[in-house]
Amino acid sequence: MNPKTATIKAILFDMGNVLIFFDAKRSSKAFSEAVGVPEDKIWQAFFISELERSYTRGEISSEEFYRRVVEHFPKKIDFATFAKLWNDIFTENHEMDVLLRKLKKHYPLYLISNTNDLHFEYVTTQFPISKHFTKCFPSHVVGHRKPDKAMFEHVLQEIKLKPEETVFIDDIREFVDSAKRLGIHGIQFTSRQALETELRRLGIEF
Repeated sequence: MNPKTATIKAILFDMGNVLIFFDAKRSSKAFSEAVGVPEDKIWQAFFISELERSYTRGEISSEEFYRRVVEHFPKKIDFATFAKLWNDIFTENHEMDVLLRKLKKHYPLYLISNTNDLHFEYVTTQFPISKHFTKCFPSHVVGHRKPDKAMFEHVLQEIKLKPEETVFIDDIREFVDSAKRLGIHGIQFTSRQALETELRRLGIEF
């Protein structure tokens, strides 16, 4: 192991498009067909809105999010239908399961995700990835979203490690750069193969 990187004591993973693939456009299209509103209006109204950001910071409940979203729909849908359409965006990245199993033999793994109550509950019950993590830090529980440095500071405080003792993996460059500015080792995820190369470069065992 490289002595310069032998101090790494934990690995922090993003969830979306690293461990679990997602396609939010699939959901917005389904909502459009269900309620008769153009997809672009649905996308703007709540997929990339301040309302969605508030929901992912845990500032409003799932029920409140539902009530405020359906105000935009001329055709109403019940909460169960809303949740089903909202959650139908995920597919598992199966090849990452093998890597996580190897890594957790040597390091505690932590999950840091910009997510919301409905999505997080769905993913953790439908996919096995959560069992690999010592602790999960979903944004709606922490109260902060990446790339806010407060998200990373919260995690470091909770796991009681220095920034340089951790490595953070995310598919979004902006989020990786934010972690790096705090002194965390950062890797932008593009594929499992490329990730393994970068982990080995840092002296990570697996």
